[in-house]
Amino acid sequence: MNQRRLKQNDLRFIKAEHVIRSSFISLIAEVGFEELSVTDIVTKAHIGRGTFYLHYKDKHNLLQTFEKEITADMQEIIRSIQTTGLAAVRQITIKLFTYFEDNITTMRALFGQKSDFGFQNRIKEMVWYAEFSKIFAQGIREFGSAVPLEYLASYIESAIHSLFLTWLRKESRESPEEITGIIMELMLTAMRPSKVTGLTQES
Repeated sequence: MNQRRLKQNDLRFIKAEHVIRSSFISLIAEVGFEELSVTDIVTKAHIGRGTFYLHYKDKHNLLQTFEKEITADMQEIIRSIQTTGLAAVRQITIKLFTYFEDNITTMRALFGQKSDFGFQNRIKEMVWYAEFSKIFAQGIREFGSAVPLEYLASYIESAIHSLFLTWLRKESRESPEEITGIIMELMLTAMRPSKVTGLTQES
């Protein structure tokens, strides 16, 4: 434990950590997670294999590190908001998209077509559904929707994740405030009580 702590405080260790992670992200965007190897990472990073193994067991372990960090960061943002209802949803959404924008290169690589879909699905389940969508669903229920909470949360999870991916791919992206406004408008329009009632009557 002490040796590990000393390594983490060592400038060379920190520099190697940074170059490994940045090389990994670049390679996912270039060749894809499935195709890249540890050899590719150390070659791009200009380090030895031994240096890589001081930090990670393999590429899957490296991806797990990003997964844990992103999950923890998103959960912290969601849980930091003290308000409730749609006001909380708006604040959370702005903060989440600010976080995505601040880390856009990493987000584009990890949530792109060449990344690991298992990683993406776990983030979707652990954060978008288990945390964010349930808060959003509760806010919409307060707005007046009669759709059962579990269905509403599931719908929001899929819609939000899809909107996030669309936003992520754009070169000229909306600001966090602008995309939040779009998301809120889409969700509230889709779940407007009169529409839900009309669909129910027609069926």
